[in-house]
Amino acid sequence: MKKILLATALLFFYCTTLLSQLVAPETWNWAFGQKAGLTWNTTQSLAVVGLEGTPDATLDNLPTIFTSSINTTEGCFSLSDSDGNFLFYSDGMTIWNKNHAVMPNGTGMKGNNSSAQSGIIFPYPSETDKYVAVSISAAGEYQLAYSVIDMTQDGGLGSVITKNIDLLGGQGFMSETVTSIRHANGEDYWIIVPGRGNPTRFNVWKFTKDGAAATPVISTATGISTNETVGAYGYIKVSPDGKHFAFGTNPNSSVIFGDFDNSTGVLSNIKQRTGFSTVTYGIEFSPSGKILFVGRNGAIEAFIFEDLLAATNPNTVAKKNFEKGTTGVTALQNGPDGRLYGSGFNQKVIYFIDNPDDYENLRFYQFPAGFLGTGTSMLGIPSFAANWFSAKASAKSFVCLGNEFKYTVEITMLEGTSASDLPVKLVWDFGDGSTPVEQAIVSGVTIYKQTYNYPTNGAYTITITPYKSDGTKLTASKLPANVIDCAFKTNRMIRLDIQNTATKATNR
Repeated sequence: MKKILLATALLFFYCTTLLSQLVAPETWNWAFGQKAGLTWNTTQSLAVVGLEGTPDATLDNLPTIFTSSINTTEGCFSLSDSDGNFLFYSDGMTIWNKNHAVMPNGTGMKGNNSSAQSGIIFPYPSETDKYVAVSISAAGEYQLAYSVIDMTQDGGLGSVITKNIDLLGGQGFMSETVTSIRHANGEDYWIIVPGRGNPTRFNVWKFTKDGAAATPVISTATGISTNETVGAYGYIKVSPDGKHFAFGTNPNSSVIFGDFDNSTGVLSNIKQRTGFSTVTYGIEFSPSGKILFVGRNGAIEAFIFEDLLAATNPNTVAKKNFEKGTTGVTALQNGPDGRLYGSGFNQKVIYFIDNPDDYENLRFYQFPAGFLGTGTSMLGIPSFAANWFSAKASAKSFVCLGNEFKYTVEITMLEGTSASDLPVKLVWDFGDGSTPVEQAIVSGVTIYKQTYNYPTNGAYTITITPYKSDGTKLTASKLPANVIDCAFKTNRMIRLDIQNTATKATNR
C-alpha cells in the first residue's frame, strides 16, 4: 500500500531559538579607525553581503553610523552611560567628549594610537560620576598608566582631573595589550596586562576606591615565551562569565589562554595554541563564552573553548576558518546586539558573525560597500570591560491556537556584579495588547518562565524587559510567537503519520 507522509508543522515539530544576550548600554557607541563611529541607539534593517558560503540577507537591528574625531591606526576605547548615551572615547593619547571635542586636560596620555589595545575604561569604584581610563603604549615604549575622568565637570561633558598615574611593579615587557573586569566583590576592578618575555607573565592590579595596588598579582606561564621586541602586539579578553582569558600574541602567531580567578586575580591552567598561518591579532569569546574567535589578519578562526581548555595538545583541536583575504578581519568585539563584529584594515565596511554561539552554523557577513561613509575602519575596534548582565530566551517556533505554552528566559549575572546594577524584575509583554506581566527576580534563580494562551492566530513578538531597583530599564530581549490553527481535516480512511519531513510518498 501507499503510505502518505504529510509535511506539516504541528505539535511534533520543535525548535529552540536563542536570543541575543542583553548587553549593557554602556557599549552602545563605538568610535574607531579614521573618524568612524557605530551606534546602537538608532538601528536599521540593511541588506548585507554573505561571505564564506553564507547567503546575502536583509537583517534587522544593525547599527547606524556617526562621524567621530578619532584618527587611530589601532587602539581605541569608548564608554556610554546606563541609558546608552555617549560619554567619551579615546585612542590612548587623547580623550574626546560626546560632542567630539577634546576634554579639558584630555591630551598627553601615555598610550599610543599604534598600540593594539591602547586602553580600557571602567567606573571608578564607589564614585558615581568618575571613570578610570587605563592607557598603554606601543611596543618598545613600555608605558602603562591610568587617568581619572570626572563627568560632573565642564557642564557635564567631563574633564580629566588626574592624569598618567603609573601602574608599578609589573614584570615582563608590557605594551599594546590590556583589559579589565569587575572584581568578585562587586566594587573593585582588575586591570590585566601581559608581560612578554621568557616566560610570559600576567600582571593583574586590583583597583579600589583608593586607586591601584602598589604591586600586581603576578601569574607565570611556565614554559610559554612571547616576543618582547617591536612588533609584539595582540588583544587580550576575559570571557563574559569572568572565568577564562585568551591572549593573541605576535609575532609568535599563537594564542595563550586559561582560567581566571575573579576573587584573587590569579591566572592558571595556562596553555598555548601555536602554528597559526598569519598573525593572531583580535580575540573574542562568544556571548555565552562557548566559542573562542581569533582574528588572524585576513581570517577569523573559531574554536570550541572547552575543547581547547581540556586538550593536552591544543594544536590538535578542530577549528572553523573564515577567510577574507589580506585586507580582511583584524580586531574582534562582541556587539550589544549579540553579534560579533570585526574590523578590517583601511576598509569602508565592517564584518560580523550574526550568530556567534552557533558553532555548527556560523553566518558570516559584510556590511555593504561604503557603509562607514566618511569614516574608515583600520586595524582596531573598541574594547570593553567584560559584560555585567546577560539573558537569553527560548520558545517553540510556533504554538497552536488555544493551547498554553511556556516561554523561558535565562539570566546570567557576572560574578561580582554590584547590587545597584542587578535587575530586580522582568516585565513580559506578549505583544497582543494584553496587560504586561511583572515577575520578580529572585537571588540565585536563573530560569524564569511564563505560560500564555494567545486567543487569536498571528505573528506576535514577546518583549522581556529587565528593570533595576531604581526603575532603570535595561535592554529588552525579544522572541517571536507564531500562533497557528493546528486543526486540519482528513479523510478518516487514510492513515496519517505526521512527521517533521518534506512531503513524500513511499511505496510499501
